[in-house]
Amino acid sequence: MSQNITLSDYQAALDRVRAWVRKTPLVETAPWQPVPEIELRLKAECCQVTGSFKARGAFNRVLSLADAVRKQGLATASGGNFGAAVAYVGQQLAIPADVFVMNTSTELTRKRIESYGAKLTVEGDFWDQSWDAAGTRVQETGGALLHPYADRDVVVGQGTMALEILEQWPEVDTLVVSIGGGGLIAGVAQAAKLLKPGIRIVGVEAAGCPMMWTSRQQQKIVKLENVKTLVPILAARSTEEINFTLTEQYVDEIVLVPEDQVEDSAREVWAATGLAIELGAATAVAAVTRKLFATRPGEKIAVVLCGSGNNGMT
Repeated sequence: MSQNITLSDYQAALDRVRAWVRKTPLVETAPWQPVPEIELRLKAECCQVTGSFKARGAFNRVLSLADAVRKQGLATASGGNFGAAVAYVGQQLAIPADVFVMNTSTELTRKRIESYGAKLTVEGDFWDQSWDAAGTRVQETGGALLHPYADRDVVVGQGTMALEILEQWPEVDTLVVSIGGGGLIAGVAQAAKLLKPGIRIVGVEAAGCPMMWTSRQQQKIVKLENVKTLVPILAARSTEEINFTLTEQYVDEIVLVPEDQVEDSAREVWAATGLAIELGAATAVAAVTRKLFATRPGEKIAVVLCGSGNNGMT
């Protein structure tokens, strides 16, 4: 799968989506220096349209569809961020969108999706049940079924972020990226390595959901039986082949962050930068500030802040 995606695919995706998404800032953290011996910057996808990086993949996927398919509508299942992104894409491109969410989704999530004009359906206690319902809807009505992370065009869309980071900071040595289902790190890692082969990619998971870490240890995709994490945005029990393959090929290291260190990390970022981030983003920051992987003096490290959230900080 990975050999079918080239640097030109990522560059074409950036050209495709740039009119619809924001080029988010790469924020310098000084005078906050949690690890004085390194230079740290934060890629603020928390400032992206709809509040997360997901808009990149959603726009790239939909803009790559044939017009005849696109006009029949969009459908997806989501824990929140991808659903909001698809709803927003539908609003901006005047395409009807169906978004299925779980019974456990929050009222805030549901209102945000509906605010963009999507038809919201609550179905199932687990994501795969919502996904099955979305698939049934597409079979009945036509249109495109959009997977949140296991889709080539979605992965490539997420990877456009890496091209921006390297344009903003060509000297960067290391990218730190959190892992949920794996679509973000797969695209960012491959795009970054294709453009700058010597760059280091560090993946980060919450200790209560070490899905990709375990899969790497066993050299195959695993499905976790028990997930106990305070970071629901990263609580994917398994991944898909495209994400696992790209992660295996392009990610240098995966580290696990103790659950009790995540919320403090979010508060530290808020206090130091004024950026309100979700706990998935705070997990990636914690991997750096808690020194969970080795660094060298003067190393230039960029951390992806994958999404926004107040986390009780205001």
